[in-house]
Amino acid sequence: MRTAFQQLTTAIGSGDLKSAQAAYATISGLQQSNGQSGQSDGPFAQLMSSLGKDLQSGDLTTAQSDLASFQKAHGGHHHHHGGGAPPAASDSTTTTAAATPSSSTNVLDVSA
Repeated sequence: MRTAFQQLTTAIGSGDLKSAQAAYATISGLQQSNGQSGQSDGPFAQLMSSLGKDLQSGDLTTAQSDLASFQKAHGGHHHHHGGGAPPAASDSTTTTAAATPSSSTNVLDVSA
């Protein structure tokens, strides 16, 4: 479900209507199989209802607006996979380590 929602938000954000519709259909199917189709009062259910109408009519602009409003009201993007920060930290460490020798080399070149 979380993966399908990430696919939905990515597709809406990039303006990919067909992928957004497919991801929405996946989420709807998962909700029905989990017996959640009757829950229409929560914020997520309201968002899904709005997005369903937007996507059915092909209105990505409104879908993007609805999604942005939901994310703003609920603390931004909900990425809970947790794998993003450590690679970024190790990438910056690698970049810093790689930059240090070339900086030293540049200093030597300037001195020479």
